[in-house]
Amino acid sequence: MAKVKCEYCGAFIDDSEEKCPNCNAVNANFKRYVPTTPKTIEELKGWYAARNLPDESITRFFIGKDIKEPKAFGIYKDGENFIVYKNKANGSRAIRYKGTDEAYAVNELYLKLKSEILNQKSRNISRGNVRHDNKGKKNNIFSIILFIIYIINALIAGLWFPSWVLFILLALGITALVFFERDHKKLIISLGILIALSFGLIFGNMLLYHRHDGYYSFKNAYYYVQGRDVYYYDDYGWSYYDSYDDFSDYADYTYISDEYIESEPYSDFSESFYYDDGWSGSSSSSDYSSYDNDYDWDSGSDWDSGGSDWDSDW
Repeated sequence: MAKVKCEYCGAFIDDSEEKCPNCNAVNANFKRYVPTTPKTIEELKGWYAARNLPDESITRFFIGKDIKEPKAFGIYKDGENFIVYKNKANGSRAIRYKGTDEAYAVNELYLKLKSEILNQKSRNISRGNVRHDNKGKKNNIFSIILFIIYIINALIAGLWFPSWVLFILLALGITALVFFERDHKKLIISLGILIALSFGLIFGNMLLYHRHDGYYSFKNAYYYVQGRDVYYYDDYGWSYYDSYDDFSDYADYTYISDEYIESEPYSDFSESFYYDDGWSGSSSSSDYSSYDNDYDWDSGSDWDSGGSDWDSDW
């Protein structure tokens, strides 16, 4: 962090402050610090949790624990030292790092964990992650494509309706897949009907509420919608206002335009620090939910720690 001068009152403040604590004016030099890499054991735990990875007993990655049993990767603190280790299949231990630099130690296990996630995904693909029936026959490709289209439609619909609507749509799709798994003709018909239903919900909601990113007005005040967040304009500029599940809450808001209009009495939202920015600026595990998406784990896939190389030192 660095000190910057408030353009309104002249006080020196941290560039991580959204508003000046002295006069409450917007900090034009505000910078959000995004935790792109965990630097502590607690942050690494947060990254692990945000990736939706299986339990440590399955992945065999133990963060903050000194595990003695074979086949284990881990990191823990012993006095002033941080120790990164690997227990081999025969029970012997290889020390990857021992020292006082926590960030370096965490990064060693962090990189190994990321590598293992990719290896596990690759093995799942090679084993054939496409659904097979009880006799080992592949599902009809067209049925799979329709199911994917339906899931995408359901997720899009979930952006504009309460979460329970998304759950119902997903339940309908999964039910159709289970009941008509072996009868591809009925599956295709049922998925076609469900796709029409989900598309109708999306299209109808768009016509009814004109929901998309852009500028809106309500009772002589001005707002900007970005994703599922609503921002409010006042004398200090743009500030966060609300986050919604159902845009019908804003049905009375008057749509102005997608693009900034210079003649309007508000500033260009794209020049604010909120534009296309979903970070909270804190260091909780939720901060790690929007980056490193390639390492998210699909709970429907199997993690096979037995396929890891347990004989090498690392």
